[in-house]
Amino acid sequence: MDPQTQNTSLQRLQNVERRVVRVLDIAGGVMEELASPSGPRKDFVNSHCREFMQSIKVDYSSSSLHLPFSPSRVLSFL
Repeated sequence: MDPQTQNTSLQRLQNVERRVVRVLDIAGGVMEELASPSGPRKDFVNSHCREFMQSIKVDYSSSSLHLPFSPSRVLSFL
């Protein structure tokens, strides 16, 4: 693998890592809010759930990421 290709692959991997960390951060925030002793704030949970769903969407037509399943199918089991 030539250095330029290797660098591009590393950048893509770093971008995926950033997205994964952000999605986990969003999910953790919702879980903390749901566990709040004063009860969850509906607007907070709604906005973060919406952001979570947008964050896990993958454009399969232009993505080099190929998953054997779709995120929406996984979520339907939750």
